[in-house]
Amino acid sequence: MMTQKLKLIGIITTLWSLAATASATGAGFYLGGALGETNTNNRVRTVQTTPPVTVDPSNTGLGARIFGGYVVNKYAAFEGGFTRYSPSTYNVSSSLLPESPTIRENGVDLTARGSFPIYDFSVFGKAGIAFIRESLAGSLNTNPGQTNGTSTYIRPIGGIGVGYDFSANWVGELSYTRVFKGGNFQNADFISLGVSYHFVDKYCGQFLC
Repeated sequence: MMTQKLKLIGIITTLWSLAATASATGAGFYLGGALGETNTNNRVRTVQTTPPVTVDPSNTGLGARIFGGYVVNKYAAFEGGFTRYSPSTYNVSSSLLPESPTIRENGVDLTARGSFPIYDFSVFGKAGIAFIRESLAGSLNTNPGQTNGTSTYIRPIGGIGVGYDFSANWVGELSYTRVFKGGNFQNADFISLGVSYHFVDKYCGQFLC
């Protein structure tokens, strides 16, 4: 038992020392963008054709995000962003409708971000709040309480990812983010590759001075 405890202490000490010697970006503002696959997880709906038909949507597609934030230190940052999700498309026969109806979702989020750096890499997680605007286009049945086909939701958001410091200013990341469902809103997922530019002094940022 004592040997296992000593091994655990050794592993923790090693990770901490690696984090302490990491070559990461320093404190300051940053701006970035990301592209990837979104999934809005929308459900089957009734399309108002003659006669009405029930359709299972296509929920995945290319999404994009722009973001910015402030790095407090190598362990913490605050971030805000705007995400455009690929629309959910309810494919209906052209003999019933000339265009397939869609559900479009866009969101603004505010998050706190925690990171653990190891050399030029970092593992991070983030959590916060998202404001989602959902618009129904075409002949879809609206949700209960909707009068104009547009709704706004305030939902929790969380994410995890891995970052890599290409330099003291340029950082790349692979991340997964989810806006959590609630009420008539379904989970909105985003798997993306992103890059950001950090407005820090080249040498000070490299050595965290």
